[in-house]
Amino acid sequence: MRIASKIIAGYAALIFFMAALLTCQSIAIHSMQSTISRLSALDFRAARLSLQLMRDRDLIEEFAKKSFADPYPGFTEKLREFSDAFEQTLAELQPLLRSQKGQSETLSLKLEWQNFSLDLSKSRQDLPGRSGGFPAGLQNQLDQLASQARTVHETILSEIDSETMATRQMGRKVELISWGIAGFTLLLGCFVLLAIARSVSGPLRQLTAGTHAVAEGKFFYHLDASGKDEFAELARDFNIMTRRLSELDTLKKDFVSHVSHELKSPLASMQETIRLLLDQLPGPLTEKQKRLLQLNLQSAGRLSSMIANLLDLSRMEAGAMRYDIKRHDLVEILQTAVAEIEPNAREKAMRFEVKLAPGVVPIDCDHDRIIQVLENLLGNAVKYSPAASAIDVSAAEAEGLPADLSPDLRAELEKRTDAASLLMIVIGDRGSGIPDDHKQKIFEKFHQIDHGRKIAGQGVGLGLAISKTIVETHGGAIWVEDNPGGGSRFVVLLPSISGGTRTKLVSPPI
Repeated sequence: MRIASKIIAGYAALIFFMAALLTCQSIAIHSMQSTISRLSALDFRAARLSLQLMRDRDLIEEFAKKSFADPYPGFTEKLREFSDAFEQTLAELQPLLRSQKGQSETLSLKLEWQNFSLDLSKSRQDLPGRSGGFPAGLQNQLDQLASQARTVHETILSEIDSETMATRQMGRKVELISWGIAGFTLLLGCFVLLAIARSVSGPLRQLTAGTHAVAEGKFFYHLDASGKDEFAELARDFNIMTRRLSELDTLKKDFVSHVSHELKSPLASMQETIRLLLDQLPGPLTEKQKRLLQLNLQSAGRLSSMIANLLDLSRMEAGAMRYDIKRHDLVEILQTAVAEIEPNAREKAMRFEVKLAPGVVPIDCDHDRIIQVLENLLGNAVKYSPAASAIDVSAAEAEGLPADLSPDLRAELEKRTDAASLLMIVIGDRGSGIPDDHKQKIFEKFHQIDHGRKIAGQGVGLGLAISKTIVETHGGAIWVEDNPGGGSRFVVLLPSISGGTRTKLVSPPI
């Protein structure tokens, strides 16, 4: 019998008993989860409502006595408020109790409350022509209400204890069964292992010795590959592996040597730059020093931007990103974003062609976050557009949702925004464009398009994902389409007026 057949037969038995153990545990866990769900959904809620009943009863007593002692209308209003709350809580509690005793006690409490409400109403009608304090009869009824409410609460706690005890007993029973099956499976596993060990111990020792040799870097080690069983096949594969590892080790050494040589020059340049900064005494900076500092500042800025994006992404994934919504001028927001990116555009002799429709309405948004979105889109346009090209920036009120909008996006927007008050911002570039199969993916985290060349300042693929989350939190949408003049057009659709200012929004987890 081949070794593979022995292993398959032995472990098939192990798998069978492990599956039985897993099935038993799954059934028990499902049953306990059902019990816990009932406790959480019904019994615990019923206990909370019974506590609320006792609290409302105390408040009813307090304001009933105050309303009898003082004609101040506020006491009467509070008495009515807590009476309504007591009735509502009692109505919610009654269907939650499943036991006959719980239903009976709740019904008794309901009758006590009805009697008290009726007597209280009659007493208040006679109040103008009567003198004296709070009626003794009403006080007795309130005491009976308190006693009955406590009885209901204790009944609910008793039901919770009963179900908890049943769950514990089930858990003990399942634990005993699981231990029994696990013990039998362990014994069977030991038998299977001993049977297999007798037939594989020799070849395994040889393989172990070869593995140790390879671990020590002796890639020239070869096993005896004579024979026709599985270990002979494994020995042949092992010998092929050692030969390839030897080849890879040689390539690795050559690669490390080559890279070390190539890194000497740039590393020496970096070290020399640091020395130039460290060897100078404090004082005025020369133009050369300013240039060095500017290079470091640009590198630090890119690193800071990546870190900021990672932090924003972490907040968004945790659902902790907060937005300060206020009313702002969209024209001012666009001008600020363009002004921030304009120095980068001038380095490539690029220009912004801004077209703003007259009378653009204000927009309720988080000023800094919307600028972050626009700066990201404008920055990408500058990165991926050829030098001396133009970047189109436009903003106008949208007359309803665009006709060429995808059905899924249209359905989402119709649910969360008013199509009659939308602002559309379009940023178009003259770059190489975005393939159709990437138009949705570019808004995913860490997704980047291979343009066939290294783009200076290219990030880690988080900017568009963060922008999409910000826009959608504002109730809008963002997408990309082909620019008729070549390149791409990013469209941002935002609701103009949200109905309020100085509100706080929290971005949902992404």
